[in-house]
Amino acid sequence: MAGKSNILIAAVAGLAIGVGIGMLIAPEKGSKTRKKIKDKIRDIADKLEEGFPASFEELKSVLASEKAEAEEQKAESTGSAVS
Repeated sequence: MAGKSNILIAAVAGLAIGVGIGMLIAPEKGSKTRKKIKDKIRDIADKLEEGFPASFEELKSVLASEKAEAEEQKAESTGSAVS
């Protein structure tokens, strides 16, 4: 699952970079190009925000459980109890 997430993030980042570079070399006025870049970035951010809230919550719960397990193992190895 982590591998697929990394690939998705890399693909989105590559797409954003490609769009940005394409717009920078386009023969338009600079202010129009900057506005287009800003609008595209907002669109991409909105799409990512729509698609990832559940994934972020799932990631938080996984990290919290792994942290708890690590603390338990540390407490067991030192012979003290988890408070």
